Amino acid sequence: SMCLLSFIKSRFAEKRTEYSLMDTFGCPECPPQNCPTFLERDVHQKFQNAIRSYNIVVVYGESRQGKTWTIERYCPAQLRIGCNASMTVEQLKKEMLNVVGLDVHTIEHSITEEYTNGYATSGSISSEMLFSAGMDTNSSSAHRETLTTTYDSVDLTKNKDFLDAIKEKSSGKYYVFDNFHYLSPATQQQFCSLLKEFNYQGIKIIIVGVWKDASRITALAPDLLNRCAHIDIGTWSPKELETVSVRGSHALNVEIDSAAIEMFIRCAANNIGIFKDFLQKYCQEFDVFQTQVSKKVLSNTQSTAKVAEEVIAEAFTPLHDRVINLALPQRDRKGSKRMRLKIIIAILQLIIEDADSSSQAGIHLNIIKSKLDTLCSEWKEDQIGISNLTQELGLLHLREENRETGTNFIPLFYFDKANKKLLVLEPTIYVVKEYNDSLLSDIVDELTENVKGELRMKQEKISLT
Repeated sequence: SMCLLSFIKSRFAEKRTEYSLMDTFGCPECPPQNCPTFLERDVHQKFQNAIRSYNIVVVYGESRQGKTWTIERYCPAQLRIGCNASMTVEQLKKEMLNVVGLDVHTIEHSITEEYTNGYATSGSISSEMLFSAGMDTNSSSAHRETLTTTYDSVDLTKNKDFLDAIKEKSSGKYYVFDNFHYLSPATQQQFCSLLKEFNYQGIKIIIVGVWKDASRITALAPDLLNRCAHIDIGTWSPKELETVSVRGSHALNVEIDSAAIEMFIRCAANNIGIFKDFLQKYCQEFDVFQTQVSKKVLSNTQSTAKVAEEVIAEAFTPLHDRVINLALPQRDRKGSKRMRLKIIIAILQLIIEDADSSSQAGIHLNIIKSKLDTLCSEWKEDQIGISNLTQELGLLHLREENRETGTNFIPLFYFDKANKKLLVLEPTIYVVKEYNDSLLSDIVDELTENVKGELRMKQEKISLT
């Protein structure tokens, strides 16, 4: 029995590994070295196989699902370039040179010619010209003219120079283009036309973007078909989220109320970043900022409600503003019959009525069309033809009203033409819906008021005439 006692004592004497709340449930850009909640998922294995087998790898999926973490963890030799809305292909090329330490600078080459006593020593300006300009040819005031030519130390227009320069310097490393979706469609297109050459030269590229269709990059560069790997980061299953909470609780030596966990899983819309946000705020409610010395039970219905309210409030305002902005563009095209507005109302209603959130995987064109038909007949408005609808859905992600501000944005929706499906790219729509779908209904009501206002004005015009 002495043996058993000393064994038990020695077990207790083993110090727990200390974790901070941030390392456990935080979502910084890079995964902490000892993150106790980092989950090995099937997609990680796929990614590792892809970087072994391909020069060009595309990692895509909604934000806060672990794209950056996956690359940070399994591809440490990376040259990271953050994309933004205003970048051109030239700037991307310069960045590629910059991150490997090749500075593209402009070299000035100047030739100076002296003029004395009114005569150019090089004879390039005649005295008649000076005379006709009303200058005294005998004046001895000398002046000089400088001819300057500039050229870049690496000629970006000569593709071979550019490719040779980066090929040598980036050997064994991956260029990671983060937030590729922020680039303008034209820049994305131009950049993708370089990918074939990168692949041929063995220059390794990872493109990271927030979209949900596998064909996005190959649609822009058809000759890459079968020459690049597509990794869909996917969504997190309730079981995976549960595992994260179990591991995190163990690391922090706490026990989190199961009703709270259930609610957070339901409201997280299968998104790990949002789920961890719930858990982090919940722990903060109980002043848990690192591993507890003795096990602490975290359970309080008020705290659960308060945390949910907080997360929802943070998500709702930007979502509300963006939906309104998208439905009511600042400059309405003439004769558009407020088509965009009606389409957004239809999409939101479909999301609200969708009991099991299957619309997260995409809403088929025909479903949107029949919803629109119902709405238009309710409003006694002309129906919107399928070709007009398809065209408008194709433009939704371009958000031209936001292009003008030049800010980076992730579109709310993207129309996957190949599969005739509208993809919902913004997970907070589902977070808000799961928490309280009447919040989404409020946005619908606000937009519907706009349609009704238009109709009233029409009626008044008719009655006036």
